Amino acid sequence: MPEEHGLEAERGRRLRAARRIVIKLGTSTVTGPEGNLCTERVEPLVRSIAGLVKTGRQVVLVSSGAVGLGRAWLGLHHSRLRDLVTKQACAAVGQSLLMDAYKRLFSAWEIKVAQVLLTEEDFTIWRRYSNLQHTIEKLLQFGVIPIINENDTVSTAELAPLNAGPREVAFSDNDRLAALVMSGLEADALVLLTNVDGFFGKR
Repeated sequence: MPEEHGLEAERGRRLRAARRIVIKLGTSTVTGPEGNLCTERVEPLVRSIAGLVKTGRQVVLVSSGAVGLGRAWLGLHHSRLRDLVTKQACAAVGQSLLMDAYKRLFSAWEIKVAQVLLTEEDFTIWRRYSNLQHTIEKLLQFGVIPIINENDTVSTAELAPLNAGPREVAFSDNDRLAALVMSGLEADALVLLTNVDGFFGKR
């Protein structure tokens, strides 16, 4: 369809023009059916992100997947996580696995990464919000990719609907967090890579 081709062309143009980009990887992109890291999907994305960084773009990565990775590592991938504390424990285990994977994959491109775990209060309490902005700005100046995830060990906003159906979780899984990060850092573009991909440009 001509209209669809025109929209894709416009998205491509705006992405090429963007200097600061927030990229969000959803759980369905990061993990496979058994909850393990889906290297065949993540590795090419890391290569593309590295390409953006090498051309002078600043990239902030918002990544889900910690709960799934922790669940698999603990041997619970066939179990339904009914209580919140178990989900939080899986998140704590999985977050270290997630960062180890990103560190390994990005090091192949000589790119350093940093972990940033956030809660909604980090965007609503001014001092914490200001500290967050300054820290990420400094990381970007150093050429480091901040890898952001919700701090699920203390925050329950994302975990509460984890066992709900697809309709209930469609706009969870860090989408809101990615939008807050884009706004707070005045990024030029937000790219959502999940089961429903999306692109949002700065207005």
